[in-house]
Amino acid sequence: MISYLHQPSTGRLFDANTSDKLSLEPLCLDERILGAASCGIVLSDAGKPDMPIVYCNPAFERITGYSRQEVVGRNCRFLQGVDTNPQVVEQIRQALRTEQEVKVVLKNYRKDGTPFWNELAISPIRDAKERVIYFIGVQTDITSQKQAQEELRASHALLKAQQEADPDGVIVIAPNGQIINYNSRLCQMWQVPDDMMKSSDKEEFLECVLPLIAEPLKVFSKVEYLEQHPPLTHKDEIQLTDGRIFELYSTPALSATGTCYGRIWSFRDITQNKRTEQQLKQQAKQERLLSCINQRINQSLNLNEVLNTAVEEVRKFIKCDRTLIYRFNPDWTGTVDVESVGEGWMRIVGTTIEDDFFKNPEVISFLYQDGYIRVIDDIYNANLSPCHIELLEKLQVRANLVAPILHGKNLWGLLVVQQCSGARKWQQQEIECVRKLSIQLSMAIQQAALFEQVSAELKERQAAEAALRKSETKLKEKATQLEKTLRELKQTQLKLIQNEKMSSLGQLVAGIAHEINNPITFIAGNIDHANQYAQDLLELVQIYEQHYPQPAPEIETLTEDIDIDFLREDLPKLLSSMQFGVNRLETLVASLKNFSRLDEAERKCMDVEQGMENTLLILQHRLKPEASNIQVVKDYGKLPPVDCYPGQLNQVFMNLLNNAIDALNSGDEQADKNKGSASTELSFPYHAPTPTIWIRTELSERNSVLIHIADNGCGIPEHIKEQIFDPFFTTKPVGEGTGLGLSISYQIVVDKHEGHLHCFSAPGYGTEFVVEIPLL
Repeated sequence: MISYLHQPSTGRLFDANTSDKLSLEPLCLDERILGAASCGIVLSDAGKPDMPIVYCNPAFERITGYSRQEVVGRNCRFLQGVDTNPQVVEQIRQALRTEQEVKVVLKNYRKDGTPFWNELAISPIRDAKERVIYFIGVQTDITSQKQAQEELRASHALLKAQQEADPDGVIVIAPNGQIINYNSRLCQMWQVPDDMMKSSDKEEFLECVLPLIAEPLKVFSKVEYLEQHPPLTHKDEIQLTDGRIFELYSTPALSATGTCYGRIWSFRDITQNKRTEQQLKQQAKQERLLSCINQRINQSLNLNEVLNTAVEEVRKFIKCDRTLIYRFNPDWTGTVDVESVGEGWMRIVGTTIEDDFFKNPEVISFLYQDGYIRVIDDIYNANLSPCHIELLEKLQVRANLVAPILHGKNLWGLLVVQQCSGARKWQQQEIECVRKLSIQLSMAIQQAALFEQVSAELKERQAAEAALRKSETKLKEKATQLEKTLRELKQTQLKLIQNEKMSSLGQLVAGIAHEINNPITFIAGNIDHANQYAQDLLELVQIYEQHYPQPAPEIETLTEDIDIDFLREDLPKLLSSMQFGVNRLETLVASLKNFSRLDEAERKCMDVEQGMENTLLILQHRLKPEASNIQVVKDYGKLPPVDCYPGQLNQVFMNLLNNAIDALNSGDEQADKNKGSASTELSFPYHAPTPTIWIRTELSERNSVLIHIADNGCGIPEHIKEQIFDPFFTTKPVGEGTGLGLSISYQIVVDKHEGHLHCFSAPGYGTEFVVEIPLL
């Protein structure tokens, strides 16, 4: 590597190894001067194949982030990246090969990986023999200028795109009259070729557009006024010779100090808006007319008054010479019932007119009953028959509109609008107005006919209402009686359902208990004998083994097959398990008999605890761990026997416990959904971590027995709490509940036992039912 030594006394750079490069005094390469430069400077050895860097100044280190030790000996290619322009790199290589100066701009990368734009100037350094010994590179960081240029180009591009997206025509003109910018919409609106706009100025543009303007002198004078007062803004409308209307808006482009850089002109085609506005005004006027006629129809029952108002208002609105209503007779002759006529024209109201045209029913039906409006701009150019023209001439008619007035599906008359002063081109909105008005008049005629019919029917209706009022009292009495009968039927239905249910349940339970009891009795009577027989056989086998320790091969093989030792140990256990199962079945049969109590239809004393245990035993299949994770907590108080109907009271226990199990099986999600504030009326620890049913009995101060059955399930919402004892009311899905359980329980407790059935619930925490049975 070439090493440079610095001599503090002279400040010169010299080569310690090469005599030709010993002194650079003619080039004035004082390191202090190079170090003070703001541009990055590097020297590359032109004599080495890879032209390594032999020197860089502090500005180069600051720009690139590399230290001199990291740079010396390397080629400048390490500053390039994958996105450095290859054409620029090739331009540098070509200059180095031809030993020429070159100045380029390329994208380089600093040591930390951030890019910067480098304006690089490379020049060869020659010795006394004109040999190139070094290349000096001067780099300038122009990133900020490059970014400013990119932002300016982006701004110009966005401005151009905004102008092209603008539905208005836009042109920007400098103070000297040159066109700075414009969009394609401007060329379309003014029919100016794009090529002409690129090379024209304001005067040429005005020469193209002024012939298209209806009043060019007025527009040109305003343009000159704005040029004389550049800060002013202006808004105007321009009428074109082809009927189009442009809205003009001009505003200056001013600097912060008020300097005018030019003026922006914007042209918007508002032709359709103006036409729509005019149509809307005309339509609003027409709607006011129709509204006025409609209001008069609704307020007045006098048909003649309505018709006179209609013809008068139509003549004023359409500005015609005569408006009339022609009414048909049964023979298709007709009379002018009402008319409104302008000054100077003959009046024909009351005139009977015969026209052969109306004596052809098929023509009338085809032309008028389907809503056809006959439009005649000039009676002499409408292919009318001579007799029809003659009739219209007598009536001073030159042009007319004829619309049908219907009564239902029948032609009642005609609404006729006539122009007497000359031919007239009827406008579509005028025709539409006559059509709508003829419809309204048809409604007025129907309304008048209905009024006459209603007047005739009014007396009959009043008589019918009097008879109806007389019978109303009788109907109320019948309704009251029916309501009472319905309540009695519902009560009877509930009792029948309850009796049938209890009868069926009792018969089913009794039948099952009887059928199970027979085989159980047989098994229980013989299992002790089977146990004794098994013990005897096992003892006999043991004695045989003692006296015949060496049995025959067949006996030995059989002994191994049946595993005699296991059989001795397991057979007693098997018989013991069978005995336990028989005992369990006997207990279940007794519970079923106690629960059904078919022989106890009358009141008798009952042990409440025993009845509750029998019910729990029947529901054991729903409370097993594999069926649910419900824990039952029992707290029985010391109670005397209760005088009651045991079978029905057991049914109440069954219904309440089933509901509690259903509520706990509904899941925590429903409980969280209904969760509210805990009620202080709940007497059980509803915050238990597992699903739990609490059963508690006690003797109250009112000499009655209280049976509490509670759960910490989802609870009952307040809005349905009042309905839970109503017949057939249930919140369970279809097929899972009838809505009779709580209703029947309420009747058993309240009606049969003259007790009380209370419900306390807090949504999200649980429900508690309290059965109160008085002691007699």
